[in-house]
Amino acid sequence: MKYLMVACVLLALSGCVTNQLHFAAYSTEAELAAIKGGVVQADIVQVTGAEKCTRCKESSKVVWHAANYKVGLYEGFANVPVDDWTEFTRRAVGVSSTSTLKTSVEIDRVFVKTWNAPDYYACEVSLTVDIAGTKYPGRSRLKLKQAGQSLIGDKLAALNAQVLDTVGLTVKAAYMNALSNYHTVH
Repeated sequence: MKYLMVACVLLALSGCVTNQLHFAAYSTEAELAAIKGGVVQADIVQVTGAEKCTRCKESSKVVWHAANYKVGLYEGFANVPVDDWTEFTRRAVGVSSTSTLKTSVEIDRVFVKTWNAPDYYACEVSLTVDIAGTKYPGRSRLKLKQAGQSLIGDKLAALNAQVLDTVGLTVKAAYMNALSNYHTVH
């Protein structure tokens, strides 16, 4: 009976994004370099769906989950500190405004997690790219083995600046994934 209870708890936890990111493999340097070096031959004319949460929780569309094992911090959930998702997405993807391939992006989910012991941060992005009325899903998950947060108070964390670079890289990877879905059809 005891083993059944443990199995049920583990099964329940496996479904939540925060645990999926916690147990995910770290991204390799080759994977990161391939994304950084990827050239996008498309333009983004619109980005929608990246609403800020007022009562942030794990199921919010765009959210940061801060946790710190050493001080017992389980800060909960907060907004990802991006004010203009259209500009952020265009810059992250590296769009070509002269491209004839015009796209719209719907942000379906951006989930950022920071943790210590071990120090890591992770980001999962799912989005939908609309090309001429047809929608192509894109998804990416990156996890880096370094500090993603700084403790600025007894039980208060701040997101480290390099995490936003990784959020941008994850957005780019998800966008490239959606474009590869488009190119397999066309």
